[in-house]
Amino acid sequence: MMNLRRMLLASAFALSAAAAGAQQAPLSPPAQAAAPTAISDSHLAAARDVVVGSGLARTFEGMVPQIADQIRAGYSRTRPEIIKDMEESLRPIIAGLNKRTDAMIDASARLYAQRIPESELKEIAAFFKSASGQRYVNSQGQILNELFTEMQVFSQTLGNVMMDLLREDLRKKNIQL
Repeated sequence: MMNLRRMLLASAFALSAAAAGAQQAPLSPPAQAAAPTAISDSHLAAARDVVVGSGLARTFEGMVPQIADQIRAGYSRTRPEIIKDMEESLRPIIAGLNKRTDAMIDASARLYAQRIPESELKEIAAFFKSASGQRYVNSQGQILNELFTEMQVFSQTLGNVMMDLLREDLRKKNIQL
């Protein structure tokens, strides 16, 4: 579960990195959903370059092996006698499911292409191909691991402070939690 959280956090960072790479002002959300428009092949290709270059694609590519590892871990404790057979069965299943990650990469590219003009996607992709962009992407894993720990501490601290303040305020009203 922690790795899934890290992958989601990595996805969020990749999305924010794309915005930072484009150096554009934040966009306000549209009043209503925009009607789907046709996206050119070159626009989609630029968006796919961003998805791959930002490291977001690696998040999707890591999901199948991670899920397989979770299944293995669960059954290795409860049904160790079937591990060999399970491994034989998992190999082709994993290979088949790995092919599905391309669909997720394409879906992500489509989302980028629907929201960011092709010219800006090309700028973002160029950033990720640059030495600075590569350094950014390559350091994400370690930074996200450390940030995840910091976020847990931060969240716990906020929860404790909130409960203390709530108890204090309710005590003033003669209410005990």
